[in-house]
Amino acid sequence: MSPKPPPVVPAPPQRWSATVMAAPGRPVTWRALVLTSLVLLGLMSASAAAVAWWAWTHLAAHAQIKAQAVDVLLPPTMAVRAAVTQNVQVKVDQRLPVRVPIQQTLSIPLSEAIPLQVSIDTTVPVNLDVPVKHTLHVDQTVSLDTTVQTRVLGIALNLPVRGQVPIRADVPLDVVIPIRHRLPVVLNTPATVRLSEPLRAQIDTVIDTEVPIRAQLSLPVTAPVAATLTFPQQQVRAGLARMDVTLPFRALSVSQAVAGPASAGSR
Repeated sequence: MSPKPPPVVPAPPQRWSATVMAAPGRPVTWRALVLTSLVLLGLMSASAAAVAWWAWTHLAAHAQIKAQAVDVLLPPTMAVRAAVTQNVQVKVDQRLPVRVPIQQTLSIPLSEAIPLQVSIDTTVPVNLDVPVKHTLHVDQTVSLDTTVQTRVLGIALNLPVRGQVPIRADVPLDVVIPIRHRLPVVLNTPATVRLSEPLRAQIDTVIDTEVPIRAQLSLPVTAPVAATLTFPQQQVRAGLARMDVTLPFRALSVSQAVAGPASAGSR
């Protein structure tokens, strides 16, 4: 007789728990899974933001514009810096003040006589021998009133003499009179002088004068000049050639699309 099988004992009901074995002997809870998912989501968001920022700053949009006609709106005036390449024709009719510094040695030839006022105060030596040949005619009366010493019979006597003595004679003179003297000369008189050599003058001065200029001058403009452009017609028709446009992402903006040709308001 075969043995009876053992009775089937129903297994106790199993209870599901929120534990998952991540590794042998270490359970993982739902809380850890949620935190791990959040961390992974944050890392992915940061990576996406970094990639988007790099693309925003380093990448650009490339657009190709075909040839078409556009209306360009110009401002009334525009301040510009203009470079003039051609000479400017200027008519000058004025007196220009000029300061001319002169520092040099000049040689001045003088061929004409120079009138001068001469003042002389000196002495002139006189060394002469003057011969004198002359006959002196004497015809006059000489009055005497003196005392004469004489001897009469050996006796010395003083005799008074008084009277009028007429003298008539011709006295010949033949002598040489020497003249040795320095004669003073004071003279103030006009005179003329002629110079045989040119005058050399050292000039160090500044001359202020005015130079009259009346001429048509062609002047080159070497530096850019400030100018103002005036447009009599602000809106003009222009042709836009085919071109490639590269725009960085930061310069782009999103707006509503407008149908029709791009014409009005283009700058």
